[in-house]
Amino acid sequence: MPSTLAQEYRSPNGLNERSSTLPAIPHGVYSKKDAEQEAKLVGFDFYAEKLALCPKTWSTSPATMLRDLSTTDYLQSSYEAQFKGKAVPKGVKKAAVFKQSLNESNTSGTFSPAALLYYHFSRYFDLSIAVPVAIYREMDSKAHYQRVTQRGVAQTRKGMIAAGWRHLAAAEKNPANFKAAASLFTPDRKKIYGCMLKAKGERYGAEINGVRSRWGTVQNEEFQRTAPYLALSLDLPLLQAITEGKKQAFKNVKIRKATVDANPFQMMYWMKELSEIVLLDFIFSQQDRIGNIDYAWRWYWLANGEVQSQAADSKLSRTQMSSIKPPAEIAHLSPQLLQRTCLNDNDAGGRVPYVNFTKKTGMLQKLRHFSGNTYQRLLRLNADLQDSGEIFQYLQSNFLLDSGQLSQIVKNTRLAKDILQDTCSIHKLQFDLDAPKDYLLTGRVKVAMVSCG
Repeated sequence: MPSTLAQEYRSPNGLNERSSTLPAIPHGVYSKKDAEQEAKLVGFDFYAEKLALCPKTWSTSPATMLRDLSTTDYLQSSYEAQFKGKAVPKGVKKAAVFKQSLNESNTSGTFSPAALLYYHFSRYFDLSIAVPVAIYREMDSKAHYQRVTQRGVAQTRKGMIAAGWRHLAAAEKNPANFKAAASLFTPDRKKIYGCMLKAKGERYGAEINGVRSRWGTVQNEEFQRTAPYLALSLDLPLLQAITEGKKQAFKNVKIRKATVDANPFQMMYWMKELSEIVLLDFIFSQQDRIGNIDYAWRWYWLANGEVQSQAADSKLSRTQMSSIKPPAEIAHLSPQLLQRTCLNDNDAGGRVPYVNFTKKTGMLQKLRHFSGNTYQRLLRLNADLQDSGEIFQYLQSNFLLDSGQLSQIVKNTRLAKDILQDTCSIHKLQFDLDAPKDYLLTGRVKVAMVSCG
């Protein structure tokens, strides 16, 4: 379990900026890598000569990209003056992203506490999806305007990204006139605050994100016609559900081509990961998930009676996976190549005005397969939140949530528990997604015996 870390950095204007981790969530399961990444993120000094800050000028929401120049001849000032856009020159490392909240008209909704919520609650549930470590960070708003926001405005011309930079510029120039100042500025209105994280992975195609013909309700319904989600929704034994889920999904040519007839081992991991996403997004009222689900390749093989795995260094899509060759040292073990899901873009959750598309389209109600461990943790979480227990106190104290945002999480957790409990009692929810990797070892599906509660 990582210990709480904090560091202060002094801006050229004489302001102390706080960079800190949040305390670990009670009963959370953290890794050694989590602690190492927290320390690395806290250690970034925005004013160091070998760290550049660049405006994000693509996609829909403004953010600050950190570039590590330590192995190059570049210095901060020259790099920031010279480079723009997504491209990064050789030797420069993509260090992290600093995101602030911004929810003005004609902008893409972003709420910085959401990434912190997803990080720590994914560790509470001990989930299999990769949710990036996130920390709290402040920055002198005048320094941010001069180094980042002005360039963001100059380098964007249209769309929500340009509107976002214009709103951020207006706010930083005159915080007193910004209505949502509390969500962007520290109480003294001299610093902006947000979260900092480093994402990994590439964007899934139609195999997970669906065909995405239109934003909103439509693409969330289309997501439910992917092979793993259809398998999750079928009241059949797991292997039969996988076969039938693919059969139904492959009626869509685009999905069939993107999915490349995934084997049962891959499908089990996808099913587990999608059920986890649906649960988190329901609880945190996520409105912009579909199209924002990523993956990283990983090799799996058997050795000495155990399942082993390691990352596969490739950015190729699933339709190109036959070109990804195993490392020589494991090639003779006939390893299987799997896409493992990364949940990086979590900043459109947590606010009451956001549309909870998971809830709106009934995703949780349709699940017939689930992890017994995740279900039991949900029951305990709900009991704690309803009784204002230690996790409720933790939630209330650490995420800068107002009473409405806090109440929404408590309410959504209770509703999620009620929905899955009803499914368990009425439809006999199958708890067969606890350990997909065991299937590689035994060739059998293990079903856990879990009380509905």
